[in-house]
Amino acid sequence: MSKRMMIDDVRDQYAGVAKGALSNESTAVRSIASAFGYSQDELNQLPAEANMGLSCGNPLALAGIREGEVVVDLGCGGGMDVFLAARSVGSAGRVIGIDMTTEMLERARAGQQKLGLTNVEFHQSTIDKLPLPDNSVDCVISNCVINLVSDKLAVFREILRVLKPAGRVALSDIALKQELPSEVKQSVEAYVGCISGAVLIEEYRSLLEQAGFGSVVVTDTGADLNAYAMASDSGCCGGACDSEGKSLHDGLASVMQSFDANAYAASVRVHALKQASTGSVNTIPVLNVQPISKEKTMKTVQVYDKPMCCSTGVCGPDVDPVLPKFAADLDWLKNQGHNVERYNLAQQPQAFIENKEIHHLLSTAGTDCLPVVAVDGEIVSQTVYPSREDLAGWVAGVPAKQLLPVAKPSGGCCGTSGCC
Repeated sequence: MSKRMMIDDVRDQYAGVAKGALSNESTAVRSIASAFGYSQDELNQLPAEANMGLSCGNPLALAGIREGEVVVDLGCGGGMDVFLAARSVGSAGRVIGIDMTTEMLERARAGQQKLGLTNVEFHQSTIDKLPLPDNSVDCVISNCVINLVSDKLAVFREILRVLKPAGRVALSDIALKQELPSEVKQSVEAYVGCISGAVLIEEYRSLLEQAGFGSVVVTDTGADLNAYAMASDSGCCGGACDSEGKSLHDGLASVMQSFDANAYAASVRVHALKQASTGSVNTIPVLNVQPISKEKTMKTVQVYDKPMCCSTGVCGPDVDPVLPKFAADLDWLKNQGHNVERYNLAQQPQAFIENKEIHHLLSTAGTDCLPVVAVDGEIVSQTVYPSREDLAGWVAGVPAKQLLPVAKPSGGCCGTSGCC
């Protein structure tokens, strides 16, 4: 099948879904979203048009969206993630939905009108040629779409182009644990259903790095891909059908029955950062902190984390939304010219032992004192991850006591109990 034919087939299939009756009011459709990480509270915020059971994860759980940011959703469909992100960016921010399918955008705009959102806009385009200027976006999200694109490297390069320096990408997608059986790989239903167009997990990571991204993390969420069979039970009355009377979900459910999908494919969570260049870092609107010149002193920022499964904590099935933000903030600091050192208690315990002050804190307060942040050896915060504004202030010389007071252990050398 040619690239043009694949695009047309995907567009036709998803146009059919958009014209169908699958909606957020369906128990089966909501069950799919729940299986891939959406809370009932999130689903309750959505208009009926937004959710059609097409997710394979929840990219917002990883995005760490801040108020005032510009966020782009690639392959936005009915606007599900756009509407949820709009609440996070607030009136000062903006969320842009991109989709190539007219019928999907019609649903999305209908939902926008119902919600009365003025900080949202939608554009019709393929995701490898975005109608957006360079360095204009803080965060790019996408949900089960990039697997449908044949030239994924082109998409990643386009994402990199529109991201601001130190901007981030947070994706939910399907990637492969091993090569698919040949009959599945050649199946049109499997392609449109986001399976046979997927690449191996390691290749996914490599393509992002080839595009120029740093701090790339691709993690298998462990979600059950058979969740899609839930919507197939609704039959053609629930979703648009092809000439043989099969809906998209029916076709995918049929493919799933032919092989063990979870053995070959995975719902993955993807996070990566655009490396900021010294010359362009001023485009990031944080305290108007300037890049370090030769006359200014480079600071060393040390972070002592609780035990985590990886160096940033941006992995595993459940991610604290604070961690992606903090990882991006540390990357921003590095590109300002500062030295950043990060230690994970599970992986680098020796660093905690060798630093006498950190060792003392752990001895008296236990791991509850973590994370601890120090600037040039002076502890400036503990127990919580500081904001970018706090970090910028500390490296600029603002006394820590004016930002986050450090809770000092009580009870002398024996901790709070008062006994040794």
